[in-house]
Amino acid sequence: MPELKPVLYINDSKCRNSYSCVRVCPVNAIEVKPQRAHPYILPERCIGCGLCYVSCSPHAIEFRDSVDQVKALLNSGRPTAALVDPSISSEFEDITDYRKFVAMIRSLGFTYVHEVSFGVDLIAQAYAKLFSKAEGKYMITANCPAIVKLIEKFHPEMIPNLAPLVSPMIATAMVIRELYGAEVAAVQIGPCIDSKDEVLKYGDGNLVEGVLTFVELRKMFDEFKIQERLVKLSDFDP
Repeated sequence: MPELKPVLYINDSKCRNSYSCVRVCPVNAIEVKPQRAHPYILPERCIGCGLCYVSCSPHAIEFRDSVDQVKALLNSGRPTAALVDPSISSEFEDITDYRKFVAMIRSLGFTYVHEVSFGVDLIAQAYAKLFSKAEGKYMITANCPAIVKLIEKFHPEMIPNLAPLVSPMIATAMVIRELYGAEVAAVQIGPCIDSKDEVLKYGDGNLVEGVLTFVELRKMFDEFKIQERLVKLSDFDP
């Protein structure tokens, strides 16, 4: 398997040295040195929060692209399941009916389309049980991979306070395996760049085999000319 690119990196050919990325980075993970022509993101310090990506006006900050990886899964002949983050409703406000959105995802070639909100319900129940037994211990919810990285890299003394629960994405993927077996290829679709690193921690990276950001999903819709007006209604799989 080829070595993965860092989850966030700087494309030197686009960088104008505005240093806006340096100013917004909350963990000083972007290095500026006289011997370098442009800033450089230090992977060992980066927490994948994406603030630099948002702040960079020339779009020189890029993230690990998963489009080709997901295309390969869709063309592999294996059953594929899209795990869709609840925030689709705010990100894709241009889609008039969520059932059209589901149909558009199916048009890409996905066998199943599931809501991660089911995993949210599962994890919420698990948190309720955990907190009822906390007996005064402070617990930090571990749903956000950037926050988990922040603690692991910069506040390791707080690791015992991280709740010993997976994220809703991982919980949903576990359910998908129960429903369809080990052959199914799960792909997360959501807003979080650092989910691309989070999935590598589970099942040797094979529990969730691809992560598409909403930016990448729109890119695929455009490439395959998938539009709301061209699809029929379709609902999430139960």
